[in-house]
Amino acid sequence: MEYKQPGLPRKVLHKLRETCYTAFGNAFTKPDPKLIVFSSEPDFSDNSRVLFEYMQDNGFAKSYKFIWLVNEPEQFASLQYPNTTFVQKNDAYRYLRRETLKALMQAHYYIGTHIRQKRIRKSGSGQIILNLWHGCGFKDTQHMPWNDAFDYVLVPGDVFIETKSRFFGCSKDRILPIGYPRYDLFRKHNPNTDAFVNSFRVNTDTRLIIWMPTFRKTGKNKYPEEHIAYSFPLPVLQSAEDLLKLDQACREKNLVILVKKHQYQQDFGIDNAALTNIRFIDNQTFSDHQIQMYEFLPCTDALISDYSSVAIDYLLIDKPIGFTLDDYESYKQTRGFVFEDPLAYMPGAHIYTLEELIRFVGDVAEGAPDPYKAQRAEVRTHTNKYGGDFCKRIIERFEL
Repeated sequence: MEYKQPGLPRKVLHKLRETCYTAFGNAFTKPDPKLIVFSSEPDFSDNSRVLFEYMQDNGFAKSYKFIWLVNEPEQFASLQYPNTTFVQKNDAYRYLRRETLKALMQAHYYIGTHIRQKRIRKSGSGQIILNLWHGCGFKDTQHMPWNDAFDYVLVPGDVFIETKSRFFGCSKDRILPIGYPRYDLFRKHNPNTDAFVNSFRVNTDTRLIIWMPTFRKTGKNKYPEEHIAYSFPLPVLQSAEDLLKLDQACREKNLVILVKKHQYQQDFGIDNAALTNIRFIDNQTFSDHQIQMYEFLPCTDALISDYSSVAIDYLLIDKPIGFTLDDYESYKQTRGFVFEDPLAYMPGAHIYTLEELIRFVGDVAEGAPDPYKAQRAEVRTHTNKYGGDFCKRIIERFEL
């Protein structure tokens, strides 16, 4: 049966629903001091998963109950974590299910990577909502009044306190420059990573570059940069012929580029049948091999990116970064940047042409001297306040 939207406007319905949730939650539901609720996008991933697994590894399940809000709980039925339940987040109409609503009302801590909705319990009820978030990069974005959705939000370094305060519309004292739990994975070896890395290498001397462009086209016409005209789905490249030239350069240098598609990016639509040393991967690729992306990143020899937050994250790995900037001016006029001079926070090769991209690839393949190491260290003092123990710092900050 097809669902038909009721006569009231959607915004009015959401407002009525939120009012009922809040009234019901504060009047009839007592908070549970030992309940922690997690969520993430995608489900069971990224910062939320890393913090949760840290707590599991360190015995917190003896004292706390955990609920994970996910879209399809049956996908996680095989996971046997103590004191942990996976609960379906929304119903068919994308409204919170009753079990989910009850969990959010009772939780002493609600921790997630994409916390946007208005809080269920009143601020000051004793409940703490921690927005781990999912990265701080260079690109500006639509500023949203999310200040009532959470109590605190994480950033990796002091330079992002001002930018995220503007973005979320909240006071600076709610922005915590602790860094992200996923950074702990940089120093945590997963045995599955070895086989994953070797599956891409031609031989033991093959070097790997991870190319992680931010999304340009989502297919939803939702973001201002989607109005930029591009000749080819990948930055810098102007045609399929350019892609073949880059692939040939990689083949000659015994190097493989792994192009990681952003989860919001629509399919590139690239015929890669003729490619040998350029491979395309996505989030599912990591899931299929039972590894997390941040376990894999330290195994690469360099990163190619642009305005994405992964470049800030990769500074902690301290390996070469190439920034593709061919659409810099157009991007500045449409999406915009959070920094007045974003290029000052990009310590690496600035790449505008195919020739410069091939030169960067060649330098990585040959192990050429790294001219940006000192610059990375200087930028890192502003962008990344800490170098380790990220989960531990969160636990200590909130006295768990």
